[in-house]
Amino acid sequence: MKLMFGIVGAILVAAGTVYGSLKLGWWNPSLDTLKVTYATAPSRFVTVDGVPFHIRETGDGPPLILINGHLGNLHMFDGWAPTLSPHFRVIQMDYPPYGLSGPDPTGDYSTERSVELLGKFIDQMGFAKVNLGGTSNGALVATFYAIDNPDRVDKLVVSTLPTGRPPRRQPAENLIFGARLNRWLAPYQTEYFYRAFLRDVFAKPERVTDDLVRQYHDINNRAGAAAWVEAYIQTQYNLWDTLDVTAKFGALRTPTLLQWGDGGKVLPPFVGDAVRDLLKNAPLTIVRYPDAGHMPMLELPERTATDVLAFLKEPVAAAP
Repeated sequence: MKLMFGIVGAILVAAGTVYGSLKLGWWNPSLDTLKVTYATAPSRFVTVDGVPFHIRETGDGPPLILINGHLGNLHMFDGWAPTLSPHFRVIQMDYPPYGLSGPDPTGDYSTERSVELLGKFIDQMGFAKVNLGGTSNGALVATFYAIDNPDRVDKLVVSTLPTGRPPRRQPAENLIFGARLNRWLAPYQTEYFYRAFLRDVFAKPERVTDDLVRQYHDINNRAGAAAWVEAYIQTQYNLWDTLDVTAKFGALRTPTLLQWGDGGKVLPPFVGDAVRDLLKNAPLTIVRYPDAGHMPMLELPERTATDVLAFLKEPVAAAP
């Protein structure tokens, strides 16, 4: 009996030690650790207004800047680079607070600050005009910059562009459990959650690979990242509660390709219809993918990249 109690006690002590180390952030990798795997050549870092930016450049030609979505990173666009880099100087970007960029010494993690930093990055790189692309929240940053700086953007490529809070829905049970597990273990976030998250936002869950799950798990576990992302999300709520969406999106005049994953649950097809209507004053091309979800570039990299290339290479029609 004493032996049994001793074993149980040892197990409880070990479990408590592991839990305590998770809560203290000992399991959250440092930036230097993550760089070894996720910032290999041609990645590099540039500092913009005091903020470290992780970027990845390939190719030559007119600049095309690509911006990741929520919980994503610049590797979302790795599947596009082989198609686009023979024609463009492709710059994949982690925009703060995501990926390996940041932290921002101002503590301001908002769309407005992201747009400001994007503009300063473009100026610092010496670009007079650029093509911009982005997905999800990154699409919002790209779109706002194009609206505010119409003379600096040739063409805009966006997918699953949000124009408000996502419609209410019932998430999958494993995603709910994973989110609860993350809250219990915070600041550590589990691989279980990221597998459930990715399978939930893909139209075809079987396309989610172990390598992709590991990438999301590792990078989002960067020390400090969870708090920065939470700060960003809170500013997003405030944005949607205060923004005149119709006026803002109606101000876009840049030729735009809107890619929409009609198989997605987060922003389903009717949201794509609403975005199309809000962008009524922009020359708009829409390509819809019934067999892709919230991140078409991850599920259908070759097809979506080919559509982007065709759009970017098409001459801009002269204004009437």
